[in-house]
Amino acid sequence: MRKKINGAVIAICCLLPHLAACGGTELENKYFPLAVVVGQKGTHCQVNYLSQNLSEVANERADGSNITACGAAAETYYETQKTFEKNNRCQLDLSHTKAVIFQKGFLEKGSLPLFLETVRREQTYAQNTLVYLSDTSMDVLTELNGTLEIPLGSYLEQMTENEQEIGAQAVVTLGALLKEQANSSRTLLLPVLKEVNDLPVIHAYEILQNFTHKGRISTNQAQIYYLAANQLEQMNLSMTKEVQVRLSNLKCRREFGLENGMAVQHLYVSADAEPVTGTVDAGTLETELSNRILEVCRLLKEEQQADITDSYRHLALRAPELYRIYENQSEAYRKNLEYRVQVNIRLL
Repeated sequence: MRKKINGAVIAICCLLPHLAACGGTELENKYFPLAVVVGQKGTHCQVNYLSQNLSEVANERADGSNITACGAAAETYYETQKTFEKNNRCQLDLSHTKAVIFQKGFLEKGSLPLFLETVRREQTYAQNTLVYLSDTSMDVLTELNGTLEIPLGSYLEQMTENEQEIGAQAVVTLGALLKEQANSSRTLLLPVLKEVNDLPVIHAYEILQNFTHKGRISTNQAQIYYLAANQLEQMNLSMTKEVQVRLSNLKCRREFGLENGMAVQHLYVSADAEPVTGTVDAGTLETELSNRILEVCRLLKEEQQADITDSYRHLALRAPELYRIYENQSEAYRKNLEYRVQVNIRLL
């Protein structure tokens, strides 16, 4: 469903009624992109700044021509900003940017650390700017910015705000990336965008662990990450084609221990369950959910050396004896980690 213009855009419009469209007549010497797409082409960083001429937002007869997109390329991200400002005779203002979207090639070239260092030093973005990866080309994202009823950045912001399954604390922002670059202690999931039926959707997640990319996982696998973090609001289980169940009031408690020299994490999961179609008993649900959690945890550990439960950062507080063994040895801890899962379901 197409989104309507939200209050944030209207507020900006009131505050900044005369914004310049790139390459057009400038009313003010500033350019306010709502989304920034960052990619790598050969040895050069390539950036598209996606914006909207907010002075035309109030025009109900606008035909989409108020959407603007301008690009720049240089050897580094910092130089793209300066190149953009020089070529377009305007100053970039990124304080209202809703989302930064990294293209796959940008990450593969190892350019993310330098980008974040530039952001840290320049303090150009707000800390709560949303972060996405994209399998969709820069040209397609630019086209979406013009065909959606609101700019792409605002669309992604609303999509995040309207998310019903995942809690707000699960959202990855530039602030979270900057902290992880400095500490390298967490497992983060970066949402990956794809264009489907002329709309941007999240179709996968990239695991970032110890600030190292561990590969892709599906949206269903990502649910285990959010469940362990108590950030999963609800979960749909398809037992069979005839039996569909909705889980709510999900809670996960952790305990740690040592067994035969292996670090062991016990996950105690509880949930309310309501059949959507068909009938099922609590015991069957408990076994099914327990098996799914274990399967995902073990598969990702074996194939991608990733702890989807992000447990290492909990050791210092919840398992100090275990933490003393693995202090500053997060990779060794994950390699020796085993999982135990117990599920308690209450049928509604």
